[in-house]
Amino acid sequence: MKLLILGDMHLSDSKPKRRVDGYKKHQEEKIRAIVDIVERYSPTITIQPGDLCDKWEAPDKFKTRWMRILCQLPGMYLVPGQHDLRYHSSGTDNTPFGVIAEALGYKILSSKPYDVGGGIYLYGAGWNRPVPKIVTPDGFNILVIHKMIVMDKLWDQQEDYQVAGSFLRRYNFNLIVSGDNHQTFYYGSKGKWLINAGTLMRNKIDQESHIPSVFIFDTDTATFKQHMLSVRPFGEVFNLEVAEREEKKNKRLQELSDSLKKKSRIKGLDYKQRVIKIVNTLKANNEIKPLTEKIIGEVMGN
Repeated sequence: MKLLILGDMHLSDSKPKRRVDGYKKHQEEKIRAIVDIVERYSPTITIQPGDLCDKWEAPDKFKTRWMRILCQLPGMYLVPGQHDLRYHSSGTDNTPFGVIAEALGYKILSSKPYDVGGGIYLYGAGWNRPVPKIVTPDGFNILVIHKMIVMDKLWDQQEDYQVAGSFLRRYNFNLIVSGDNHQTFYYGSKGKWLINAGTLMRNKIDQESHIPSVFIFDTDTATFKQHMLSVRPFGEVFNLEVAEREEKKNKRLQELSDSLKKKSRIKGLDYKQRVIKIVNTLKANNEIKPLTEKIIGEVMGN
């Protein structure tokens, strides 16, 4: 059986911060490119590992538009990501994810295996859900999961993540399709694979090198082919001048954060109270931005 594997789609009616192009139009172009791949390779089903939608609130016209577009893809099997859930924590009732899934007959996967035929079983673990146990040991078992799985740490202070190699060895699935990490990577060990397709769109300024892609996986041979989707030059879709200023500002804030962490550990100094006093003075004079205050507060534990 051939599978179409997607990544985080983050379908949206509004363009991300610092994008300057026709974002909705370019999302549709990506789906049309995927439809062309489907017509060439004829996959039986589609697998999507969560964050189908960017927000849990959207008008009806958003839902109907994406129903018309997504119905061109073969039957979808998926799990919810945190962006699909109400308030990032509860269910999918009355959300774009839930409505689209119900209208198009999508199968929302769970810990109970779903038999798609040919000895192939799909298991699901949406955001913040535990990894299910395999109860079909003789089948070709696939886990679809929305969890931060990485090849290497994405930043020095990252804590809540799993490393691809150890995750694949720990859970004995033939194929793991993961979402949440916006980067694209795949990892194989002893004929088993973990595939993380990444985001459909470059929706953040740090994705200059990201090329969206999808995968066609053949369960008969346990092999796959990655298909890159075309993108425009980064400078045409992002405001690089503003992005550069923000990057410098974020770097200064990070340096401030690191400095405060070090100084707050010095014994004998009531450094925390001194910082709070300074911040309150700046607030009173309207000389500090809310984001800066928030970062300082998180660092100081207040």
